[in-house]
Amino acid sequence: MPRRSAETRSQARWRRAFPTVFLGLAVVALHAMPGGELGAHDWWMNWRLDTVLHAGLFAVFGTSALIALRKGGGAGAACRHAWWWVIAGGMILAGILEAAQGLVFPGRGSDPWDLAADFLGLCISGFAFRALYLMWPIGKKPL
Repeated sequence: MPRRSAETRSQARWRRAFPTVFLGLAVVALHAMPGGELGAHDWWMNWRLDTVLHAGLFAVFGTSALIALRKGGGAGAACRHAWWWVIAGGMILAGILEAAQGLVFPGRGSDPWDLAADFLGLCISGFAFRALYLMWPIGKKPL
């Protein structure tokens, strides 16, 4: 007879959600960096590498969220439609952060291209999940 884990359901949920929460805080912290750190005429800005960074950050964040939802969601709607939940939640976060960049964070401005890169990163996260687990992050969870 297999041995049962002493871990409670809430502990298991927190263990699965911790990487997503941590990465979400990292995304917020990176958005809050003062804008004076990178000048408008630096090579970084001329090549639009900040947009690539946006896509990469949201791809890693989205992949982590997809893993947490699909691994611990059971048979609920959050598990079956994980990709759509991640895209919707990620775009809400991206919109809030872009608005905050334009209003709250010193020396930063909001950019619609950053929102597009965030969306692209969230879409890429579904393909990354597919590459890792050989299944799409939507649909019925296999038993």
